[in-house]
Amino acid sequence: RPAAMNEYEYIYMKKRKDFGRYPNFDEIEGKITGQIDQDFTRGDMYIEQTILSVTLDNIPLFSEHSVNTARVQTRSRVMLHVEGGWPKEVDYSEAQDTLKWRKRLEKDPSFVATVKQLTKNTTTCLEQNNTIDLFEHYFFGEEPEHLPENLSLRTIALFKDPADEKRSVTKIGWHPEGPTKIVGSYSNLRFQRMTDEMPMASLIWDVNERNAPLTELRTTSPLVCCQYNHKNADCLLGGCYNGLLNYYDLRKGPTPVGKSAVDVSHYDPVYDVVWLQSKTGTECASVSSDGRLLFWDVRKMSEVVDECVLTDGGKENPKTLGGVSLEWMQEAGPTKYLVGTEHGIVISCNKRPKKAVEVGAWFGAEERGGYGRHSGPVYACKRNPFHPKFFLTAGDWCAKVWMEELKGPMLQTPYYPSFLSAAGWSPTRAGVFFLCRQDGRMDVWDYFYRMNEVSLSQKVSDCALTSLSVQASGGLAAAGDTEGVITLMQLCDGLMQPGSNEKNVIGQMFDRETKREKNLEAIKRQAGQNKDRGALERPVASIDQAEYQAREKKFFDEVDMTADDVGSTLAAARSAA
Repeated sequence: RPAAMNEYEYIYMKKRKDFGRYPNFDEIEGKITGQIDQDFTRGDMYIEQTILSVTLDNIPLFSEHSVNTARVQTRSRVMLHVEGGWPKEVDYSEAQDTLKWRKRLEKDPSFVATVKQLTKNTTTCLEQNNTIDLFEHYFFGEEPEHLPENLSLRTIALFKDPADEKRSVTKIGWHPEGPTKIVGSYSNLRFQRMTDEMPMASLIWDVNERNAPLTELRTTSPLVCCQYNHKNADCLLGGCYNGLLNYYDLRKGPTPVGKSAVDVSHYDPVYDVVWLQSKTGTECASVSSDGRLLFWDVRKMSEVVDECVLTDGGKENPKTLGGVSLEWMQEAGPTKYLVGTEHGIVISCNKRPKKAVEVGAWFGAEERGGYGRHSGPVYACKRNPFHPKFFLTAGDWCAKVWMEELKGPMLQTPYYPSFLSAAGWSPTRAGVFFLCRQDGRMDVWDYFYRMNEVSLSQKVSDCALTSLSVQASGGLAAAGDTEGVITLMQLCDGLMQPGSNEKNVIGQMFDRETKREKNLEAIKRQAGQNKDRGALERPVASIDQAEYQAREKKFFDEVDMTADDVGSTLAAARSAA
């Protein structure tokens, strides 16, 4: 404090009993208790304070770190177990030496006493087992109730493509002898997106070994589809991107033992292949976007057994329809084939013995009396394993259920926000089917429980799903995506075990919907016939010229106008009069 500035002090006095009381203020006249004289020299000592802006908050700070643990490399090793417990002087590999030792031991008096002592402890356990059956299967005869609220899909394994360049899993096939191996077809179907460095081989995975593939299928062109032979699990058939078919025998190595000839093969990628039921187990069929359904015998792949051109059925300039999915089932008829096309319709083909393959029906084609076609390619076409007359298709944003006797769909799911890329029925439950979406989700529909809403929707992958295959036992499902990852999922008991009388209930529901569609078609057809008949029977209206002119003259007289003002023919009539 400057020395020249006077110090002022004023002391307030308050008694101790007044502490804590609220003050009472009164109006009094003001009085000066101190005064500081004006000093202009002090202005030079004034310094502006620097203004500092400080932002304070109480929001906690977090940092995000991601850690990917290294894969655990497992390896199978062999261990040899030998029989032990024998004395050193006894050779356990010699049957005579071991027999002599047993006889000598049985003659020992202590051996009998020891056995009797040990049996006392086991007698109590045996008596308990005879009284209470520890292995009894409780509620064996009762049917389990259907509990749709407990449906779940549990991811148990991820099989990642070891290639550096991303490839899509275009098709998945299960080993026919059980859920032990799967074959994945890896390719890039985007036009001119395949580089020279992209690997061509497809992979076979062991379900119990996820780190490395069991073996690879080598090829000069990427495999778009590949399936196991049902009779001989060592044989596989693969369709290539360049239109050729490769026949593999794993007993002879990973390279194909047979290839189709270029001049008789497909011109476009082979989108689907199926093995046919035959005595030799060597017949198969393939479909491609070049619009041809070809039949082969792997024993002689230099020529085609039979061929069917997929057309729209036009008499003049028929249009070829490219096929992207193929379905054949022995129970539905060994001569019937369903082909899903790029134009959104499904074609039914018949292959009768000693006759040319012909197209029998076009499902969804308006030109052939159908309706309800898909707005995009039919990526999946699957028959119901319990009711083969009904089949499921997936394309554009919805899935549809068809019947062989109807030209249009009888059931349809709501439109999804993303495209559907794969579909499949449950092999153990008649009313359950699976749908794969391009937003990475898998939907499960259970028609036995409800038809208006999806029963389960689960996120499977962060990228688009491209393929789906359900194992024959119904317990496992494999889904592939655009990043080359195959996700193996365990289905819950509600999706595996059929409900009480489910097969008959679903069959009655399908029959009811079929009758409804047939009745609607009959009503529509009858309405069209009545309309045409009414048009033919309707009398032709005739105009009386004299009455027409009389009414026209009366009208103009009422409005005080002449026929010349509007160009009427009444003037000619007047002149004629």
